[in-house]
Amino acid sequence: MDSKEIQNKIQQAKELVGGTPEDPFTRIAFGEVFRLLIQESFIPAAGEVKPKTKAAALPSQVSEFLAQKNIKTHIDRVVAILDYYRRSGEEPMTIAELEDAYSSIRMKQPRNFSDLLAQCIRKGHVVEAKNKKDGKKAWQITDTGERYVEEELGR
Repeated sequence: MDSKEIQNKIQQAKELVGGTPEDPFTRIAFGEVFRLLIQESFIPAAGEVKPKTKAAALPSQVSEFLAQKNIKTHIDRVVAILDYYRRSGEEPMTIAELEDAYSSIRMKQPRNFSDLLAQCIRKGHVVEAKNKKDGKKAWQITDTGERYVEEELGR
């Protein structure tokens, strides 16, 4: 890859990430997006469909994935966390696993995960999994939720 191609990838990463360079989350997101663009696994070719299986270009930590998203509410965060774990092949998730995810990103947990999940279900982003996980109820993201993360939170 020559310097002109690298400059094009830098510009493309800046456009995809947006934000201000001073913001630490923007810097993290830019670095990750740039790395993915260099690997040429981030943007599918025209007409190519991204697989719904484990993504090769998935950030190594949920916090990096969330930093790339425009998250404003706990609902957005829960849906994005479920999407990250779906892409990692670790779906569905229990409330305890969601609590662990919140702890790993050092974010204050919502007061009531059950109510929050009910709101996500009403919006069509999440459904209760058919099978229990370790004897507990579990939830997974819907196709609508996946589109929401990509289209709305990806801005």
